Amino acid sequence: MRFAEYDIHQNFSKLFSTSVSLELFRRICLCRYFELNLKKAYDQSDKKIPIYLSLGQESVAAALSLAFPEAKKKFAQHRSHDLYLCFGGNIEELIDELLYRPTGCAGGMGGSASIHSPEIGMVGHDGLMGTQIPISVGYALGSGEKTLAVMGDASAEEGYVLGALGEAASKKAPVLFICNDNGLSVLTKLEVRRSWTIVNEAKAKGMPAEEITDDPWLIMAKVEKFKNHLPALLNVCVCRELWHAGTGIDGPPEWNRFDLTKKELTALGWDKDIQEIEADTKNYVEQEWEKQLKVKVGVFVSVKNNKLPDPSSLDIKNFSSGKIENVAQTISSITRQHLLENNGAALGQCLTAVGWVGGTVPELTPEDRLVELSMDDTSGNGLAVGYALAGRRPIFIVRYQGFQWFDAVFIANYAAKSKELWNIPCPVFVRSVGMDGGIGPVASNNHHGIFMRMPGIPICAPMTPGEYKLIWEYFMRYDNPMYVSEHRRSFKIDHEMPDQLNYTADITLFPISSTRLDTIEAAKILSKEGISCDIIHLLWLKPFIVDDRILDPLENSRHGGLVLDGDYANGAAKCIAFDIMQKTDKKVRVLALDDRTAGFAPHLDNLSPSPEKIYNYVKQIVSG
Repeated sequence: MRFAEYDIHQNFSKLFSTSVSLELFRRICLCRYFELNLKKAYDQSDKKIPIYLSLGQESVAAALSLAFPEAKKKFAQHRSHDLYLCFGGNIEELIDELLYRPTGCAGGMGGSASIHSPEIGMVGHDGLMGTQIPISVGYALGSGEKTLAVMGDASAEEGYVLGALGEAASKKAPVLFICNDNGLSVLTKLEVRRSWTIVNEAKAKGMPAEEITDDPWLIMAKVEKFKNHLPALLNVCVCRELWHAGTGIDGPPEWNRFDLTKKELTALGWDKDIQEIEADTKNYVEQEWEKQLKVKVGVFVSVKNNKLPDPSSLDIKNFSSGKIENVAQTISSITRQHLLENNGAALGQCLTAVGWVGGTVPELTPEDRLVELSMDDTSGNGLAVGYALAGRRPIFIVRYQGFQWFDAVFIANYAAKSKELWNIPCPVFVRSVGMDGGIGPVASNNHHGIFMRMPGIPICAPMTPGEYKLIWEYFMRYDNPMYVSEHRRSFKIDHEMPDQLNYTADITLFPISSTRLDTIEAAKILSKEGISCDIIHLLWLKPFIVDDRILDPLENSRHGGLVLDGDYANGAAKCIAFDIMQKTDKKVRVLALDDRTAGFAPHLDNLSPSPEKIYNYVKQIVSG
């Protein structure tokens, strides 16, 4: 037995009124019979889509809904039909969601694992275990509202979950964390996975935490105790009756909370009441399932369009006059205004350090909405997503682009999907700062190709003050997360970079980010040797629009085009070259980082194409 005192704690059940206890039982019955009918429909269907059942764990959701109704948002795990129903979700819409219909609560996009409902404040789960925890912390901090976050014991082992608990404790985020601890990760038992407990981890980080059984009255009593002293964590020992996914049975559960609850209610003298409640609820749920299963629907084709807005409607010329500022000053000015006037937020590490990140962060304080994150490069972007869900349009600063690999998961897997999945905008302005080598194999260079394959994320590489103002207007106008590939070489630039065109060139060059500077220098050297180059500066990498600006010079170029980049060639550069070649017969080549890891020693570094390297490659192309 995992928990010796799994039975009912009599003293707690007597703390609550008859009406509360009977309503508690009704909600437990609602969850149980809903999923029993789902199991029946699943077993009879030849379409075995994944379903994640909470049978055996219904008491937790029922107790939470009664004890913590003031939770403005509920961040659920993948196993959350019970939470949805207990907090007032529409049963017909849930059935339709599980039948992959557009009338479902998530429009047929989420399915069993990604239940979403703005009406009851339930936030959809993105599919990766535990990601709801950092997001919930960010939401609670950004909104100041009491928040509920539910996870499983396997999710509790994710590094970003542990990091988020630390952030919550440090910043006093008003979140109640609930861990449904069934002792299983799919089928792997807890005792062979780890030697520590989530309760001790939470306590060590400075928040109240307890381990309890799934006695619903005990849960309600503990929630009443903790909910005004948040953050807090309850690890609730539960028994999963069916498989991780599907309807198979691993074996008999260690205890049956449903029967134990009925036993306690009978002992309290409410036997007749619970019989009526169970019969009525069972009949109601069966009728709802029978009704919805009879509904005839056509083939469901999603009509949602996640196409990124075309940035060409924004005119860079609008930003080329006025006070002369370099790029660093421009970024600092935009950030200051956003934080002080737009109720914005900026999240990152060492933000209040004077001069950090090239002087692009204004000298403000945490009271001015600068959110200092701990040195945790896995959960920070989750907090930024939470701030966005709270309506704050956060700026998330990644000090080296090499660290973006740690800081990408919530941007790519939640923010980029949110609008298409649930029609909930999640605009996070990701400032990812690049440099040309100098610090070894991890943090150097650019990585704007990291999000190229993910829908829903515009990618840009600004190098001038006007371009930065332009991309900021795009971010504020549209509700998308945005990846801004900055470069330290741009920070002192105080002028614009118009295209250099004569439309009769030997070759058309398309430089990205800092390669613009090197391309201009290479073109000057080539010109002295009678080789002419058209230069088209690429700001927008996604959406990349192949228009007349791109094609007209290229069509008149004798030796086609060349895309230059300080990222690896297989990222954005090849995507852009491919897109261009779909619209022209001209060959477009790529020159970018070597396909190898950089070393710390200068002679082992992996640097973006130098003027000399560009010169030599163009000479090679032109000479045939």
